[in-house]
Amino acid sequence: MMRSKVGAAALLLLVSGFAWSQEGIPVRCRNTNPGVGYVGSTLCAGSACHEDICRGYAQTPMGRSMAPANLPSELEKAPKRITIFNPKLNRYFEVFRQGSDIYQSEYELDKSGQAVFKSTHRLDYVVGAGLTGYTYLFRRGQWFFEAPLSYYSEGKQWDLSPGYVGKDIGFTRPVNLACLACHNGQPEPVARRDGMYKEPPFRFGEDAIGCECCHGPGELHVREMMENPRRNSSQADTSIVNPARLTPRLADDVCMNCHQGAEARILQPGKSYLDFRPGTHLYETLAMFKRPVKEEQRAEADRLETLPPVRGSMETPLWWKNSSLQISKCYQASNGRLTCITCHAIHHPATPENQVAYFRAKCMTCHADGDCKLPVEERMNQQPANDCVGCHMEKRAVAGIAHSSDTKHRIVRRAGQPLPDIVFRQPTSDMPGLLCLNKPEENAQNPVPPLTKLIAYLEVMKREPSLHDNYLDVLEQLSKSAPEDPVVLVCLGMRYLLEEKGYPRAADYLSRALERGGEEPTTFLYLGQALSRNGQDVEALGVFERGVSAYPYDLPLRAGVAMEYLRLHDTQRALEAMRRHLELFPEDALMRDMMKKVEGHAP
Repeated sequence: MMRSKVGAAALLLLVSGFAWSQEGIPVRCRNTNPGVGYVGSTLCAGSACHEDICRGYAQTPMGRSMAPANLPSELEKAPKRITIFNPKLNRYFEVFRQGSDIYQSEYELDKSGQAVFKSTHRLDYVVGAGLTGYTYLFRRGQWFFEAPLSYYSEGKQWDLSPGYVGKDIGFTRPVNLACLACHNGQPEPVARRDGMYKEPPFRFGEDAIGCECCHGPGELHVREMMENPRRNSSQADTSIVNPARLTPRLADDVCMNCHQGAEARILQPGKSYLDFRPGTHLYETLAMFKRPVKEEQRAEADRLETLPPVRGSMETPLWWKNSSLQISKCYQASNGRLTCITCHAIHHPATPENQVAYFRAKCMTCHADGDCKLPVEERMNQQPANDCVGCHMEKRAVAGIAHSSDTKHRIVRRAGQPLPDIVFRQPTSDMPGLLCLNKPEENAQNPVPPLTKLIAYLEVMKREPSLHDNYLDVLEQLSKSAPEDPVVLVCLGMRYLLEEKGYPRAADYLSRALERGGEEPTTFLYLGQALSRNGQDVEALGVFERGVSAYPYDLPLRAGVAMEYLRLHDTQRALEAMRRHLELFPEDALMRDMMKKVEGHAP
């Protein structure tokens, strides 16, 4: 009878929210319920139960993931004015201190050494804990943007932020919720305005990743602990998620939310990045996709472990962190019990001073010293000595990020060991051309939602044109099954915008998308373009102005306003729009040149 009970309990593991009790029986974490509220880490830190843990966690990389940019430790990174020149863009970038604040500038010099323009912004937040480096954010009203210079830990130097070397992004890159949700535990976004945040922007005053990011909302736990502070500690506490007691897959999903790379990370229909709750399957909120590696690419994949290449200097990881771990023999021999937190202790992580011994001790929980075939004397003469990770988990440069390296999470017996066959698995008939990295095994037979497929194909076909037909097939299906969905309408509008005779249909689809809540900047932009190309300049101007009202710091939308005034032969208002545009985006060389031409012909 007992055996049948255990078998039935094992089946319950297929349901989200289950953890192991101390007796090894799965129990449900009740704070995965959407009705349970968040309370903030300050409440945890102020309690006698968790004060010491919170104090130590605040000094860890995750506990320092985001902070005000004017801390003394940040000011020390710029003891004097530092200038970086990008010859490809012919632009200068500076970082400097002024009083108790830190600033960044971008400017261009003409042949005589005079400034063509200069744009300067005070930095508000620093993002990162220094493992790779630090990136800086600044605010324009309620909108967050990234600054062009980052501070890299390797070499302790300032340089252009990832993505800024070949593109003139300047101070125009918005910080969307997809970014901020992984660096701050409690962002407060404004609905339907990605990149805009409430005032204050973070709930409970939390600047970094807080307790509830990994443990889930704490309202139920706090209430029950206050009502019964002396509860039997031998009982499994189901009022809060403890990742150490989650089933292996659910535990890894907590980490994968922010630490699993993919070519496309797509929200499931109706979901937000803030909807994920520890103790549930990440796939319910966010699906991750990559292109498969073909058999004919095996030799190159073995050599690089990065395929296929993306245009430019970036490369797409073949497997990354959690996925790399899963193709390791250690993982396979553990029957899936080896998880991220087997080696990584979030509350008390390894430090640079003790990490060799720290991770070696982790290895020794499964291996014995005699398992290593390298003679002890040779191991001890290496630098650093007896370093398991150094031999069995290679370092590699981080694609697209200067001055940075990362540890491959594929554990190998020796360097250059061929990749296992699982790496070369091919897509299912449900989603040809793409692999889903985080679909739970129990969900394997259920098809990916069509809207999720559509956006995934749209994202990846920019690098893999062969997926275009797959994208059109799904779009055709959705045009019949979900004809009024804003995402579908925008995609249909984009399709017809590429056809010279399709502008009226594009405008119709995009207008309906706006009416149904699809208020992304690109919807306004594409609709304005469709109307303008169809000769409806008055209507196009109205759409661009609506877009600027919704997204006041969007460069293409503001440029659209100025261009429409020109097409309507309203030179005075066109010049006014251009001046305002250049006040916000002085680095825009095209607009500067256009304004000179218009001024030269103005009456």
